[in-house]
Amino acid sequence: MKKTFEILLIVCLSIFSCSEGNEKLKENYVESQPTFFQLKHGDWTTNNWIRQPENLKMIHETFKKFGYMDLIGSRLNDNPLILQDIYIKNKPYNLIDSLILAFKNKELDVKYYREFWQRREKEKNDSTVYEILKDIKYSYESKLSSQELSFKADENLMNDTLYQLLKIEYSKPPLTTESAKENFKKLVELGLHESAYNLLFERAEYSEVDWNKQELVNKLKTTENYVYPWFEDNEK
Repeated sequence: MKKTFEILLIVCLSIFSCSEGNEKLKENYVESQPTFFQLKHGDWTTNNWIRQPENLKMIHETFKKFGYMDLIGSRLNDNPLILQDIYIKNKPYNLIDSLILAFKNKELDVKYYREFWQRREKEKNDSTVYEILKDIKYSYESKLSSQELSFKADENLMNDTLYQLLKIEYSKPPLTTESAKENFKKLVELGLHESAYNLLFERAEYSEVDWNKQELVNKLKTTENYVYPWFEDNEK
């Protein structure tokens, strides 16, 4: 009797599935992983890639081109700095000023700043980090910082893929149908199909866009393996 019940249950579930239109789990879509991919979702404190001077310079020149204040302006306030669950009991302005001062004055007897630059020297990226801090300081001290720094950015060192992703993520409202389609198209061109899918179906800021989702999703390439996307689902 128990066996018969189990068989009937399986049959009923199968019929129910058919009546619902043979729905299946979402496809996995191709998602390229650029060299800087882990900076989006990974742990910066254990990331050796970002500690290499040439990679720091690439990120820095890209951020300069886009505009530092557009990226981190909201974090430069009077509140203590919190980065990836690391609590720094200091205002960002004061922290940056003190680090710049400590770089120029190696005898400054403040343990935190002294050890900070000792670690940078060991990694051989101290001069690069110093230049980055100076440009960030210039950004919040100059009203025209974003525009001026953008002109000064070395486009031979910047990463265009990262630059395009920043333009999509920090695009200024309102989000129009035309700009949404351009963002979708750009992600497909960059090989970020899983991210493009999420723009269509899983991103709150795109939920009101008037576009033909089925026509666009057919442009995406599927894959057997899921790769965590640059633009993740933010509706759950």
